[in-house]
Amino acid sequence: MKALLASTFALTALTAAPAFAEDIVIEGVQLSRDFECSGQNVVIGGQGNTIALTGECGAVQVIGADHKVTFETARALQVNGASIAATGGKVGALAVDVTGNTVKATVASKETPAEVRIFGADQKSELTFAGAAKVTVGGASNELVWSTDSGVKPPSISTVGVDLKIRKK
Repeated sequence: MKALLASTFALTALTAAPAFAEDIVIEGVQLSRDFECSGQNVVIGGQGNTIALTGECGAVQVIGADHKVTFETARALQVNGASIAATGGKVGALAVDVTGNTVKATVASKETPAEVRIFGADQKSELTFAGAAKVTVGGASNELVWSTDSGVKPPSISTVGVDLKIRKK
């Protein structure tokens, strides 16, 4: 339980951090936009936005509710809200928190092992690991379906929570 609280506070602190001038900041309700990242960090907030990110993104933060986000590559992805769907190519690190979020991505970090943290409740994550990874799944009723690229060792997975479903695809 302490790990869950620490994770929640850490993620909240990250989302509360102000955006830098060179960041792409998308805030609003029911926006539909495409953006070329060009290495920039991206912050998506509000409710019900449909956002397509192309190219290489820095850190991508998705906060709020009911967003649909697609991306090609992100150095890190943080999903912190309710009913957010994030689908993409490769992420270097992943953090998912709050409730009812769906994430589908390939985890491939230049740093090894890649860090993946899934907390909150009712999260659904489908991840392919392209390299070494350390995964922590906590909270309640979260589901992780995972696979590895050919020749990649299974990730190290630790759990703390209730009704967690973790299975290899």
